[in-house]
Amino acid sequence: MTPTTNNTERPPIVVVMGHVDHGKSTLLDFIRKSNVVAGEAGGITQHVAAYEVEHEKDGVKKRITFIDTPGHAAFQAIRSRGANIADIAILVVAADDGVKAQTVEALASIRESAIPLVVAINKIDKPNADIARTQGSLLERGVFLEKLGGDVPWTAISAKTGTGVTELLDLVLLVAELQEYKGDASKPATGYVIEAHRDQKRGIAATLVITDGTLKSGMAIQAGRAIAPVRIMEDHKGKSIREASFSTPVLLVGFDELPTVGIGFQTFKNKRDAEEARSKEFSHQKRESDSLSGETPEGQFILPIIVRADASGSLEAIVHEVSRIKDEHAAVRIVQSEIGNISENDVKSAIASSATPATVVGFNVTVDATARERARQHGIHIETFDIIYKLTERLEELLKEAAPKRHIEEQLGRAKVLKQFGSRKNIHVIGGSVSEGKIERGCSVRVTRRKVEVGLGKITNLQSHKQNVDRVETGGEFGAEITSQFEVAQGDMLECFVTKTV
Repeated sequence: MTPTTNNTERPPIVVVMGHVDHGKSTLLDFIRKSNVVAGEAGGITQHVAAYEVEHEKDGVKKRITFIDTPGHAAFQAIRSRGANIADIAILVVAADDGVKAQTVEALASIRESAIPLVVAINKIDKPNADIARTQGSLLERGVFLEKLGGDVPWTAISAKTGTGVTELLDLVLLVAELQEYKGDASKPATGYVIEAHRDQKRGIAATLVITDGTLKSGMAIQAGRAIAPVRIMEDHKGKSIREASFSTPVLLVGFDELPTVGIGFQTFKNKRDAEEARSKEFSHQKRESDSLSGETPEGQFILPIIVRADASGSLEAIVHEVSRIKDEHAAVRIVQSEIGNISENDVKSAIASSATPATVVGFNVTVDATARERARQHGIHIETFDIIYKLTERLEELLKEAAPKRHIEEQLGRAKVLKQFGSRKNIHVIGGSVSEGKIERGCSVRVTRRKVEVGLGKITNLQSHKQNVDRVETGGEFGAEITSQFEVAQGDMLECFVTKTV
C-alpha cells in the first residue's frame, strides 16, 4: 500500500494469516481480551472481521488495526484480499506442526501484495514444539528469518498463555515506524469492505476499514454498486460513533444493496453525490447475471441448490467449495444465492427452479415457519449447517443419491479359445489360455472372431488342472462353460469384463 505524502502518522493495518488450527484466532483472542474461538463452530473462524487495539511501546501507546482472516481453505480468496488491504502481515506458524498447505497459500498472498512480513512461531508451550525445525521449514520456503541469515523479523510465542505476544506487537510497531505509514485526516475517507451481512432488523450492514481520510456522519459512501448514507456507524466494540479516521474499522448500516467483500469504497458529501458517481461509473456496464452456474456439459446431470448464508464472506466461500463438487457426469449448481434467513420465497424458487426441484441450503441462518411448511407440502429439502465442510460433504452425498445410476464396464482380461469340446442348448464347453490380465467365473465375455464381434456371453463355470477355480491369471490354461446364444469356436478371442453400477 503506497503511503500518502501527508506528515500525519497512520496506525498500521495488520493481517493475521496462516494454516488452520495454528492459532491465529487464539492470538487475536489474547490481544483483544475477548473470546472468539469458543463461540466458533469447529474452532474455525467463519468470518473476516477487523479489530483495533492499543499497545504501549517505549512508554507511548499506539493503535494497531488487525484484520482476522478465516483459516479454512475455502476462504483463500478472502485471505488474499486481506493481504492486499493490509500494511503488514503476521504469518502464524505452529511450532509443533511447521509449514503446511495454507501457510504456503498465505505466504504467496503476502508476497503478491508486497507487504512487510513478521513471523510468529506459535504453540511453543506444546511438548512436541520444535522451533528449530519450524525455522527450517520456513527457510525451505524462502522465509529468511533475522539472526538466521535473513531480514524477516520473528518471535516465538504462545497465543494461549501470552508468552512473546508483547514482543510480537513491538515488532509490528517497529516495522510500521520503518515504513512510515501516513494519512491525511482532512480528505474524504477511502478504504475497503471487509465483511457484509443482512441484519433482519437494521438492513444491510458492512464492516469497513478506512485506509485514508475521515468518515463523518452526514456523508455517504459508494462501494461498487452499493451506497450507504453515514447515519448508523459503530466502532469495533459496537459503540455508536459520529466520526472515524484512517486505519479505523467501522460497522456502517444502511446500504441499498450488499457490497462485495474486498471492494474499495469512496466517500461523498451526501447520498445524491454518491448516486451520481455510481450512475456514471456503471451507466455503460451491463449488470452481471446473478446466475452462478456457468455452462453445463451436454448430458451432465445437475443438482440445483439455493443457498442462503449469514454473510457475504460465508457465501463466497460456499460458492467456491460448491464449484468443486462435480465430475464429467454430474455437478451441483447454485441457481440462487442470497444473504439472510430461508424464506417462503426460497421454497417457491426451489419448486420452480427446473425439472429437478432445488434443494435449499442454509449456512448459519434460520428457516421461517412458513418456508418449512411449504417445503413439507411440496417435498422440498431444506438443510442447514454451521460448518462449511459439513455442508459440502452433505451436498456430495445428495449428488451421489440423486444422479442417475450409470453402468460401466471394468475390463479384466483377454483369452484365446484353443479348443471347443462341445455344445448343448446355449452352454458351450471350451478350453483356452489367458493372454492378458485374468478371467473370472461369473464374468461377462465379449466374443470376437477374426476381429469381428460375434456377441456377448457369460462364464458360468471355470476349471484349471481339472479343479473348479474362481479365476485364472495371465499365461494359465483353463476349461470353461460359456452361456451364450451363439456357438463359441476354436480361435475366438474372449474379452472378460464385469459391469458395475455407479
